[in-house]
Amino acid sequence: MKTKRFSISSSAGRAAAFCVVASLFAVEQASACPFCYGAKDGKSTEHMAVAIWFLFGAIMAVMSGIGAFSYHLWRMSHTPLQPHQEIAEEDLDKYV
Repeated sequence: MKTKRFSISSSAGRAAAFCVVASLFAVEQASACPFCYGAKDGKSTEHMAVAIWFLFGAIMAVMSGIGAFSYHLWRMSHTPLQPHQEIAEEDLDKYV
């Protein structure tokens, strides 16, 4: 039984080699920003705080809309039907 060796010519080998090279070049980009280190002063820290509060507000607005729509559906399901919407229980034998 032959064993298959790892080669760069196979597609899986090329993908693995690409991942290794990409991770080596991404080391510089992976360093944390001053906000992650806990720097109190700095423009990026202030901008990051504003962005976090904006995203928090956007998420809460979407969740509020979902809650309001759910409450609307619940309230409408518990209201009685108006007379013209009710199904009439009528004796249909008199039409035969």
